[in-house]
Amino acid sequence: MLHQYVRRAGLALGAWLLTAWAHAAWAFPATVTDIVHLRAGPSVAYPSVALLGRGSTVEVFGCEQGWGWCDVAIGRQRGWVDAFFLMAQGPSGPVVVANNGLVLGLTVTPFIFNTYWGAHYRGMPWWGRRDYYFRYWNRWPHGRPPPPPRRPPMVRPPPPRPMPTPRPPPGARPPPSTGRPPTSGRPPPSQTRPATQPAAQPQSPPPPR
Repeated sequence: MLHQYVRRAGLALGAWLLTAWAHAAWAFPATVTDIVHLRAGPSVAYPSVALLGRGSTVEVFGCEQGWGWCDVAIGRQRGWVDAFFLMAQGPSGPVVVANNGLVLGLTVTPFIFNTYWGAHYRGMPWWGRRDYYFRYWNRWPHGRPPPPPRRPPMVRPPPPRPMPTPRPPPGARPPPSTGRPPTSGRPPPSQTRPATQPAAQPQSPPPPR
């Protein structure tokens, strides 16, 4: 019984070492283009393993479908990095990994939660929350999709401004109003009085001839 257990354990260890050797055989270096988190899964929802600095060199073992996240290692730390922050050497020069998966000949490496976490994260601070992250992985195995784009706010045009009242030219202003309406329909009396004429003098009769 013990012999069979040791044999199975040896076969499992050999298979794991063979897989690790195969991964290391075609792993290629890439440069981190900006400060980015090395995460415990292909999503920003997973805990951060380390913070990688600009210019760091990592070994890329493969990427998720669509080349959005890549499985990388730096030193003894293993995790996933957003492929938009990785620059690798292509046939014509350095290229961004996220946009050139076919050019670089990347193979799709799926993220298997239990296998990956059991191999790399035992004893880590977030190991006790693996049930929570396991449920997250079951719901979104390739990472949670981004939220839909927001609609731009509706911009209403301002109300039209009233047209300014044209001003009369200088020298053509109307007479000032007294502000009192006439008491009847008759026009208001004129302010000027007619000139008085002298009374007619009686003429004397002509003298007798």
